[in-house]
Amino acid sequence: MVALQRAMDLNPLAAPTRLNLALALRKAGKAAESETLLRRTAEEFPEDARILYELYVQFKIDARQEEALEALEQAITRDAGNADLQLKLAIECGLVERIEDAERAFRNTIRLDPRIVDAYLGLAVQYEHTNREHEFAPLIALAEANGIDEEVLAFLRALEHRRQSRFEQALACLAQVPAKVEPERVAHLRGTILDRLGRADEAFAAFVETNQLNEANPSAPVQRAAELRDQLRTELELMTPAWVKAWPATIAKTDRPDPTFLVGFPRSGTTLLDTILMGHPDVIVMEEKPALNHVDREVGGTAGIPALDEQDIAEARRRYFEEVGKVVPTDPSRLLIDKSPLFLNKALLIRRLFPNARFILALRHPCDVLLSCVMSHFRLNSAMSNFLRLEDAAEFYDLNFRHWERTRELFPLNIHTIVYERLVEDVEAEVRPLFDFLGLDWRGEVLDHVGTAKSRGLITTASYSQVTEPIYKRASGRWERYRHHLEPILPTLAPWVEKFGYSL
Repeated sequence: MVALQRAMDLNPLAAPTRLNLALALRKAGKAAESETLLRRTAEEFPEDARILYELYVQFKIDARQEEALEALEQAITRDAGNADLQLKLAIECGLVERIEDAERAFRNTIRLDPRIVDAYLGLAVQYEHTNREHEFAPLIALAEANGIDEEVLAFLRALEHRRQSRFEQALACLAQVPAKVEPERVAHLRGTILDRLGRADEAFAAFVETNQLNEANPSAPVQRAAELRDQLRTELELMTPAWVKAWPATIAKTDRPDPTFLVGFPRSGTTLLDTILMGHPDVIVMEEKPALNHVDREVGGTAGIPALDEQDIAEARRRYFEEVGKVVPTDPSRLLIDKSPLFLNKALLIRRLFPNARFILALRHPCDVLLSCVMSHFRLNSAMSNFLRLEDAAEFYDLNFRHWERTRELFPLNIHTIVYERLVEDVEAEVRPLFDFLGLDWRGEVLDHVGTAKSRGLITTASYSQVTEPIYKRASGRWERYRHHLEPILPTLAPWVEKFGYSL
């Protein structure tokens, strides 16, 4: 590093020397110095894309996503013909749900270098999550024309066969895909197909394989999941009547209508329900966005609630609606529904900030819920990482509903419950009372959930494919086919099974 510093001093116009010094500083743990040098060099060498690319890498290491994406886009303005940069841009845009930009960048990647396999795989995943199954055949034809290896084509064909319910053909294609090609997705796809074929034991083994592959993710998902469960346990210890009694008295200042919150454990039918609600013109559904999480961090989490006075609450409300406005229209004349299933454990904060808030609670047989969570391929945030192991998933379920029930013991909540099994049996009979609860006139068009789903574009939840199908009942009671795999967690779930009116 000393030699590189000396070389830069002798020839400050040599961009490669500066770049090498910045990389050496980063490797030595001097990230701030590396960033400063890269920024200065990027300004002084306005045509060099490599400097901005390394800034992008630095920001990614530091988990500064917005700055990383900005640096990458600036790098591309300097080297628009770089296929590798286009591919990285496509992946980054996908992470922040800039779907059209991601697709454009994947297409640019293929145009610049038709042999980059990840661009075809990336497009396939885009089409999968936006329910554009009609795009699979043209993509496969393009990949064939560009000489993409048969083993990659087999994965693309498996996706198309699965969407067309050609399950045996899909399974045969997956058998041709080598371990190096999308191993987590291949294992998960195999599990979903085997489940549809009724081969429960093989399906469960495939889902276990998927989760074990995800456990090895460098972001330490299992550890982060455990830390979240520890946090929930700590919060439950705080939540006593004496603790609440010490809070300062406040008078709610309802400057605008309080939101309605759609909660319930993941895979309880919340995506189907929010799609039905989206079909009403007087409703705005915000689906799993971080507005309340931002406020939660700013007030210090559950432990910080007792310190909130009227001014703090007013500011927290303002911040919430400010964050909401970044992702959905903020029209006070329309009902805002904040759909985030795991706000089960944020009900106490919601009650403090929005005392007039209504809650829609989605319930489903706990065993079907846990099975579906373990069978899903979630993004590995701290919450979803709890579904990589069956025992962790059951404990997480128990902690979330204990949190919810404890809040209900401490405060009255205005709740309407939707039961998944009744919903799939007779949608109108189950949801019409909900519209009365929400003060909305009944509109028959809300029952066209398939049409609503197809018009909404990207669906970010694990239900992205099911919600565009006609309502089916095959998932009700599915857990019984997997009962012997679920035996270790039945003692944890049994109290909730009984409480919610189900049976083992």
